[in-house]
Amino acid sequence: MIINRTNKYKGFFTVDELTVKTKSGAEIKREVMVRKNGVAAVVYDTNKKKFIFVSQWRPGSNSYLTELVAGTMDKENENSKDTIIREIDEEIGYEVDKIEFINESYMSPGGLTEIIYIYYCEVSNRLHQGGGLKNENEEIDVIEMSLNEVLSSKFIDAKTLLGINFIKQNENRFHKRTESIY
Repeated sequence: MIINRTNKYKGFFTVDELTVKTKSGAEIKREVMVRKNGVAAVVYDTNKKKFIFVSQWRPGSNSYLTELVAGTMDKENENSKDTIIREIDEEIGYEVDKIEFINESYMSPGGLTEIIYIYYCEVSNRLHQGGGLKNENEEIDVIEMSLNEVLSSKFIDAKTLLGINFIKQNENRFHKRTESIY
């Protein structure tokens, strides 16, 4: 149980120091990064029969990662569904035809407050090239992959692995859709 919380740093991220009382009664100190909740989506283009991912440089890995379309719930009065619809438009340039909630998960509950809400979204109409927002300094590459490419690729981003598990669990759904193009 948290008995005291003190802010230690506020920048792009916020770090708080917690004083926690354990079940045995001991008081211990822990730091936690306070981060707004996020969203991510497995995006499937029903016309091209391809999954759409993004690639961008990530400071935590110091590398470019291939990931699900994702973003932060940082707009007032915007719920997770509205946020992922906005992020799909910003990052890959599509409007959403169908949206289905998959699950929610803490990203790293040992030191991070963020919960991510994961969706499956179908798209078919690309409105623009995407690539992210210039005013947020986003430089996002759009990547299209067939089901076989997705299943044979290695992903190292946690939210993306959750999305890949959804694809694997629903593999028959996507095989049926792609049979006509083989």
